[in-house]
Amino acid sequence: MLIRVLSDIHGNLAALKKVLEDTAGLKADSTVCLGDIVGYGSHPVECVNIVRKECDEVVAGNHDLGAAGLIGISHFNRDGQAAIEWTRTQVSPEQIDWISSLPLQTFYYGISLSHASVKDPSSWIYILNRQNAIDAVLASGEYLSLYGHTHIPMQWDRLGSCSDKMSGSLDSFSLINCGSVGQPRDGDPRAAYLLLDTEQKTFKHVRVMYNVQSAANAILEAGLPENLAKRLHLGK
Repeated sequence: MLIRVLSDIHGNLAALKKVLEDTAGLKADSTVCLGDIVGYGSHPVECVNIVRKECDEVVAGNHDLGAAGLIGISHFNRDGQAAIEWTRTQVSPEQIDWISSLPLQTFYYGISLSHASVKDPSSWIYILNRQNAIDAVLASGEYLSLYGHTHIPMQWDRLGSCSDKMSGSLDSFSLINCGSVGQPRDGDPRAAYLLLDTEQKTFKHVRVMYNVQSAANAILEAGLPENLAKRLHLGK
């Protein structure tokens, strides 16, 4: 099975559309989303609707739950708080009900899916060091765990060694971050997603060009913080 993995869309409709149109991903048998559909970007309503239609499995991210009013937003930075408060005025009660129904973790064909660390999904730990990676691998109990949250594509093996390889064998890695569709933070402004081949036991990170200026303009037109528009160009 070829699985297309999306994460951290963050209301960026322009990026999401280009990812879903990407030729490599069109061959996928299934699509899953690792959360943070909303937040930062100007099109939360549209992005939620598309994810609901296109994805076979979805887990909740912290921005999603913040927008649904299920968690506090004091731990978000100032721009993030402003975006969540604005997003709450945009999404419908029916969309909030759907977001509220999303799990923090689920399993899909023997693969663990979560937004943050599977060890404690509700703590919103960023897996950026060896110990957090090992903890997540051990807590999963599965041969492979997929996560988002950091917006940085990376792979970890069971011993906590990290790699930023764009492709590889699933036999070599147990924990994979698929990167961010709508808010990359690895210095590359292109949208990112993951293709996972469960039969060949391989994975590949894919980068897609989209109209960054259009997405930035939409953020400004919505009255969201200017910094949210600027960082799209930087990929940070």
